[in-house]
Amino acid sequence: MILVTNDDGIYSKGIKILYEAAVEVYGKSEVNVVAPTGPRSASGMSLTFHKPLRADRVVMPGIDGYAVSGTPADCVYIAHYKLFKGKRIDLILSGINKGTNAGMEAIESSGTVSAVKFGAVCRIKGIAFSLELDEHARPKMFTNTKAQIIKLLTAIKRDGMPKSADMLNVNIPNSVNGKTKVRLCTIEGSLFSKFVVRKSDPRGDSYYWLWSYRKKKLNRGSDCYAIFIERAISVTPLSLSAPAEKQMDEVRKVLKAY
Repeated sequence: MILVTNDDGIYSKGIKILYEAAVEVYGKSEVNVVAPTGPRSASGMSLTFHKPLRADRVVMPGIDGYAVSGTPADCVYIAHYKLFKGKRIDLILSGINKGTNAGMEAIESSGTVSAVKFGAVCRIKGIAFSLELDEHARPKMFTNTKAQIIKLLTAIKRDGMPKSADMLNVNIPNSVNGKTKVRLCTIEGSLFSKFVVRKSDPRGDSYYWLWSYRKKKLNRGSDCYAIFIERAISVTPLSLSAPAEKQMDEVRKVLKAY
């Protein structure tokens, strides 16, 4: 079976498009939705152990699934270990996120990406989809995005997920159309210049607002360069990494001092 989730919530437009694309490729009986009840952006791979969760059935036009009162990782956890315990989840599809998840900072904090990352922990491969949005999102953009996702899922269904990658991170520009190029990309190390704004509340106490702006100079071949400069779809393979032998040797030398 195919599990569809996201971090924008089960009522978002993006998950409906992703669900429809998955159904067209794999068939309705093979696709199930388990997603958060509302937005959980930038939640990372957070799991909820300090309070109970609810998983309520949601039936609405375009989607029949479960809404979970937790994070995207919680959704995968509950789907894998309880809701579909007797079934084999072959692939997790997460998204379509409202906004890109390109660059190391975004990838590591993204709830969208973390859903497939937790799937990889459970030895389930996955694909995270994100779409660059603006204030004037065009209906045609969503139609073109769906068409591109169907093309990718059709190829995955035919050839299977890459054996050397645990997951794929896909970013789609808002200019997407039938002629948009697809680029295999590395990860931009740092996309943002970061700063912290300090202000005072009405009582005179300080509070801090984390903020950043996008750098203009990007590395050619990176996911950010593909999206923002080439206006192409970026596809980046990701893997859970175990300690390399070189790392083990270096740490072993340090530990000899104990």
